[in-house]
Amino acid sequence: MKLVRTSQLEEGMILAEDIMGKYDIVFLTSGTVLNDRHIENLKKLDLHYVYVMEKISEVESDQSLQPSIIIVDRQLTKEYAQSMDQFKTAYESVGLGKKIEREVVEKSVLPLMKEVVKSNNVLGRLRQIESNDAYTYRHSMNVGILAAMVGKWLNYSERDLENLTTAAMLHDIGKSKIPEEIINKPDTLTAEEYEIVKKHSNLGYEILKESEGMNFDILCGVLQHHERMDGSGYPLGIKGNKIHEFAKIIAVVDVFDAMTSQKAYRSKMSPFKVAEYIVENSFDTLDPYIANTFLENISKYYVGNIVKLNTGEVGEIVLVNKQSPTRPLVKINDKFVDLLKNHDYEIVDVIA
Repeated sequence: MKLVRTSQLEEGMILAEDIMGKYDIVFLTSGTVLNDRHIENLKKLDLHYVYVMEKISEVESDQSLQPSIIIVDRQLTKEYAQSMDQFKTAYESVGLGKKIEREVVEKSVLPLMKEVVKSNNVLGRLRQIESNDAYTYRHSMNVGILAAMVGKWLNYSERDLENLTTAAMLHDIGKSKIPEEIINKPDTLTAEEYEIVKKHSNLGYEILKESEGMNFDILCGVLQHHERMDGSGYPLGIKGNKIHEFAKIIAVVDVFDAMTSQKAYRSKMSPFKVAEYIVENSFDTLDPYIANTFLENISKYYVGNIVKLNTGEVGEIVLVNKQSPTRPLVKINDKFVDLLKNHDYEIVDVIA
């Protein structure tokens, strides 16, 4: 089974999902062997991607899986791929001096956002999504997704969720105006290069200020996402309640995704080590309420995950300590290790 652009469909491929048409009428059923007419009609439905299988045996095997789980995975992956395409187009057009249209952004953001807030395990879904796109694109998408989840946990209205997700996905849009050799540098930035990169917050604000439909909340989220609670951030050096809540949310999830991602000059960190970093930086630099909301909710998703420990052992998370979600109870073969009591153990990677 694989996700294929409709423009790349070929006769003989087999649909791995039902395709719904107008008024929720089934247009094509899963298992249909595609012919040229099917492919032309799929293109007319304005579908960008569909799931296909190339062998009958794969279809039969797939049908034995649990439908409810597979449908969620497929749909989120599809929305992620489509949003990624549209986001890249918008990002690259800004680099060429064009403006961003809110309507175009919403077409990219809203379907993905709605799929994300339905998900019961967004972190697990993100790990399943394979993407060969550049880090800047993947990071922007992931920050948008994680911010949407935080907004959901904070009981945001649908409109506020839309604005938050838009701001989060566009938080680094100013980097489109920074020289590529700096953005894509495989080594640590020099002090001079870092000062240039820091301009992206202001640049993003200026880009969106000139674009239609970008409201005050979105602009604040983009401008202030590197501001810190103690005033040590940039570009304004504001602190505490002067920082917009969107920016506080983006700041937390931005740190989480950046530190758990692989980079050319630095290996990714365990999400549990990053969670500890976020806890340590609450109050001083990151908003404690936002940080706690984020960590308390994502910790629930790690029960049942297979993790690698600093001892080289592999175990399963069986319980998350509510008082200290970064130090769970782990089962290693026939023994249980409580990381809250045994600080010799650390989780260095989440395997599955």
